[in-house]
Amino acid sequence: MTRAILARRPRPPGHAAAIAVEVLVCGSPDRGDDGAPMAVMGRLREQLPSDVTMRAVGMLDVDDLLSVPPGAGVVIVDAATGIEPGCIVDLALNGLIGRSDGVHPRSSHALTLPEVVGLAEMLRGRPLNGRIVAIGGSHFGLGSSFSRPVTAALDPLGDAILEAVASVRPPVVGAA
Repeated sequence: MTRAILARRPRPPGHAAAIAVEVLVCGSPDRGDDGAPMAVMGRLREQLPSDVTMRAVGMLDVDDLLSVPPGAGVVIVDAATGIEPGCIVDLALNGLIGRSDGVHPRSSHALTLPEVVGLAEMLRGRPLNGRIVAIGGSHFGLGSSFSRPVTAALDPLGDAILEAVASVRPPVVGAA
């Protein structure tokens, strides 16, 4: 699977701002509701600060989290089962540990999402500052169309991602 940067606001020439937040977008645009996170990313392009990057990762891997720069926040966006279709949840990175309500990120992983996060934190030697934003889906078969509840929730999903980005943004040194 090819990994690509989905959206990055252009930086002024000669301005190399540090990355404050990395948004990792999971899913597959050809698997129904699983493509909703990628569809929303294009809508957010102009709303993100220049120090926020987005990468399409398809299936989240430990390497994706290891590549988040030291001190930067991370937001993982995915579609999920176990959530009412069209509903959006925002959880801490460790928010899936020990859950028994059936919430499960849709993008299949060789390791579960809590295992991927735990392994990345262990290898990094420090916890990650991050959030998981997931939208409940019902249609994950072949095709690029979304179910009605997911279509209706695309704008709220974008709003939830922007809120998550703001919540994991490192404090600006010297700010009051």
